[in-house]
Amino acid sequence: MNDKNETTIKYALYCRKSTEDSSRQILSLDSQEKEMLKLADSLNLSIDYKFRESKSAKKPNNRPQFSELINLIKRGKIQGVLCWKIDRLSRNPIDSATIQWLLQQNELKIIQTMERQYLPGDNALLFNVESGMANQYILDLSKNVKRGIRAKLEKGGWPNLAPLGYLNKDSKIIIDKARGKYIVKIFEMYKTGKYSVKEIADTLFKEGFRSRAHNKYHKSKIHKMLSESFYCGIMERDDEKYLGTHEPLISKKLFDEVQEMLTKKSHIKKQNIPFAFRGMLRCAKCGCLLTATKKKGRLTYYYCTNGKNVCEEHKAYIKEENLSTELNGVFDNLIFDEKVVNLVYRAKQRESGNVLSYLDEAILGLQNRLKTLEERKKVLIDGYLDKVVLEGDYKAKNQIIENEIVLINKDLQELEIKKQSQDNITLERIRNAFLEPKIIQKAFLLQKPDEQRNTLIDVLWNATIDNKKIANISFKEPYNVLSKIENKSDFNSVRGVRDYIRTEMRQNTNKY
Repeated sequence: MNDKNETTIKYALYCRKSTEDSSRQILSLDSQEKEMLKLADSLNLSIDYKFRESKSAKKPNNRPQFSELINLIKRGKIQGVLCWKIDRLSRNPIDSATIQWLLQQNELKIIQTMERQYLPGDNALLFNVESGMANQYILDLSKNVKRGIRAKLEKGGWPNLAPLGYLNKDSKIIIDKARGKYIVKIFEMYKTGKYSVKEIADTLFKEGFRSRAHNKYHKSKIHKMLSESFYCGIMERDDEKYLGTHEPLISKKLFDEVQEMLTKKSHIKKQNIPFAFRGMLRCAKCGCLLTATKKKGRLTYYYCTNGKNVCEEHKAYIKEENLSTELNGVFDNLIFDEKVVNLVYRAKQRESGNVLSYLDEAILGLQNRLKTLEERKKVLIDGYLDKVVLEGDYKAKNQIIENEIVLINKDLQELEIKKQSQDNITLERIRNAFLEPKIIQKAFLLQKPDEQRNTLIDVLWNATIDNKKIANISFKEPYNVLSKIENKSDFNSVRGVRDYIRTEMRQNTNKY
């Protein structure tokens, strides 16, 4: 190029370096600028504009500095561009086409790199090949990154920053001893149904659970943690599930129970008011909730709200101490003869040597389910290969099966651990389910009203009051089945209930 043309062309220096450029051969912005200024000096070129960009070029309309460069070229303010390599300008077909079009229209008269010049009259095929190679690099890079991430997940590794409660160390995920204990408590507190997310956040903040900046974690952060299956050992990415090799903070059982609690439309929360039983009881005649008030100094009275204006029960006030006595009576429906319970327990102990424990049965059931799923996978892939099943349907259904396999393997993993540490524990739990109501009843009247409320939350769904007396009770399991046995001193009746509870335990291990 002659000196006359060089002096009439206004040049812009464009430097770009992004996080995708992991190669050591890609110079930093400072190094690119330094080398290009040397080149400009050797070619006697005057630089009128400088652009420095720390953005990826793999997507169009993603670089403000590049957009400004193109705008100045179209306005005739710039006719030449200096850059380290052509892939610094673009790595996507849209931006590449824009640059090529500006060259062909002679609006951009020259692109100067360290290796060569690109001119309006050059063969367009060569420019397309080099631009295509830059774009292909991005495509290959994306595929390789995704392939690497998937491979790590399939091996049980986590490719990202560890969630709160864990730490990244030596390419592994380890439990953060300082914060992991708080994550466990978050799940345990929420599972009870006695605490709102805000109450959990406030309580743990007082106990020392804080961010690295010593701030309180917002309730939205706590709520998000409650849905994170990573804490029970199951990793999720792009709707796919993987078994992690990291140590779980909680069991899958606890995680599932919390998810069930989260999906409920409403659940009982601890009242921030001095009336322990408000919101728990309803009027038997109109169905309205009972509310409370203080009268005669410090005495608390409960009465129907009469929200439908059809009930006279709102005139019948019940003292809190009398209501406590009434509520204590609900446990009478749950108490069995202790001698009979122990007889059934010993009988079952003698039988247990000849039958599979509930853990064995649960494991066998899950193993059979795995075999069924593997068979379905084979049928599905055969249908896909025979072109009976469309590709989209195959991928969707196969992913559902794969996710279920991951969940079952996690359940099996936890059951095997339990099996190693448990022997007769199920029978102990069944016996305790029969004996517990009597223990609870003895302690109930000695508790403060708010403690009584927490006890009732564990036992009752709801209760109704009629003429200051308990009219109807709805028990939670396993108390519901216990309440329906009329003769609680009959061996066969107790034995039948025991088998029912055992079945429940098989279906939902460690629930009671």
